[in-house]
Amino acid sequence: MRKYLNIFKTSLRQESKTITNALTSAVSFIVIIYIFKQLWQFIYGGQGGGTLINGYTLEMMIWYMIMAEIFMYSVNSRGVTRAFSNDIKSGKIAYQLNKPYNYYFYQVSSTLGECIWKLVFLLPTALLIGLLLLGPIENFNLLYLLPLGVSLLLGVLLTCTIYGAVGLLAFWIEESTPFAWIIQKFQMLFGLFFPPEFFPVWLQPVINYSPVYAMMSGPCKLLANFSWDLFQNVIISQVIWTAVFVGLGLLIYKLGSRKVNVNGG
Repeated sequence: MRKYLNIFKTSLRQESKTITNALTSAVSFIVIIYIFKQLWQFIYGGQGGGTLINGYTLEMMIWYMIMAEIFMYSVNSRGVTRAFSNDIKSGKIAYQLNKPYNYYFYQVSSTLGECIWKLVFLLPTALLIGLLLLGPIENFNLLYLLPLGVSLLLGVLLTCTIYGAVGLLAFWIEESTPFAWIIQKFQMLFGLFFPPEFFPVWLQPVINYSPVYAMMSGPCKLLANFSWDLFQNVIISQVIWTAVFVGLGLLIYKLGSRKVNVNGG
């Protein structure tokens, strides 16, 4: 475990040298949030006026969107898949097989370092723009920040494990990034643009038990309308799905590395 922590720290230090890119992302983040705020204001009719749509006020909806955009900006999902895929297609993976670490864990740890560095800029930016545009979240307690942070980190970790596992499919197919593109669209449709409550009743349980809920919808709902029961449900979902995709990623890597060894690297 210590070696993967060192890999994470190394990646974090390397990313700290790219401050300009992080600041540019923060500016882009502000623009996107402002655009979405104008859109949802129009949907809610002006300033919202206490209007509820599927249990969400205008303020709750915007805070949900802010949290969702944090996830989208902090993890370059297709970039994660591409990193795995490029190593496999170029043959670089052959040099990694005999290293004293698991390649899948190595890449996930490295990617996690990049994501955490982005969060250093995104989180203060998100909170500031949310407070300026909307004011404080109703009934929000500062004690909620810790469980929110835990859920955010687990969501980012889960996202990295999912897209990393998809990248490992390059052992068998020429290009795995289209699969990442498809997953990302599901993530955007069922997590970014709308909370689960905005979908038909029959579809909501499917979303709530899906990886998209653990990756994005659940943590976003925590910021919009925190409750300890919701936090418990979200954390359980995140832990289960992370374990599932870590196991799946390790299995794919094991089978794929055998293929490389059989073919002589």
